[in-house]
Amino acid sequence: MKALSVKLPDPLFHDLTQRAKASAVSQSDIVRSALLRYLHDAADAPPTSCAQRASRWIGIGEGAPDLATNPDHLRGFGQ
Repeated sequence: MKALSVKLPDPLFHDLTQRAKASAVSQSDIVRSALLRYLHDAADAPPTSCAQRASRWIGIGEGAPDLATNPDHLRGFGQ
């Protein structure tokens, strides 16, 4: 097995320590289990398109709402 150093904020470290003591499981076992679950869940997530990933930013900009459809905005384009 390989070793890994991880820095945790004090509250998270305290919670980890308490959970390890309460369950009689090592801190390493808890972190390993959580990491495996996280990686498994990420692998099972359906792939997202670029549009889905960018959806939180769509429509937040300012400007004319009809840039792609109004011929006035396209006058001279490509010349």
